[in-house]
Amino acid sequence: MNEKIDSKLKNNTTTFSSRITKNVFTIIEKEAKLKNISTNSLINTILGKYVALERHANDIELVSLTKRSIIQIFSIMDEKTIEQIAKEVGGVVHRELVFLKFNEMSFDNLMHVLVVNASRYGSVKHDFENLTHNICIHHGSCIEFSRFLAHVHENMSNLLPIQMTITNIDQNTICMKISEIT
Repeated sequence: MNEKIDSKLKNNTTTFSSRITKNVFTIIEKEAKLKNISTNSLINTILGKYVALERHANDIELVSLTKRSIIQIFSIMDEKTIEQIAKEVGGVVHRELVFLKFNEMSFDNLMHVLVVNASRYGSVKHDFENLTHNICIHHGSCIEFSRFLAHVHENMSNLLPIQMTITNIDQNTICMKISEIT
């Protein structure tokens, strides 16, 4: 590894000793092997998700639902109801998480929170190219939930000067391009 990169990584990490129960460690170790990543990397991912989202779950009143529940709830809603609910909640969770985590609304902070929050719905593919964030959320629920997420993110884009374009919407996935208007 390049000495400059190695030095930068060391400056951004802390080594500490901790005790966890053997059965928890065994599960984490097996999961890391299945994902073909190091145990350290998996633990960092778990703790990162906790710091970014889980520790604020009670503050912003997050509730967990199964995908079956989401499908049942959203499949009986008409477009107007979906849009109305998204308008009422769109951006609220993102805004609260930005201020809880960073104490300041900025484009970079909002993009960080958006990606972390999106991981609650399923897998997220995120890349950054030509000053544009390309985000795909694979939730695997239903087209109505994709429409809801589209409306939520459209409303979220009112928090800052943002250009957002929905590039795909189907029963399993919503994809969008987001860039800062400067």
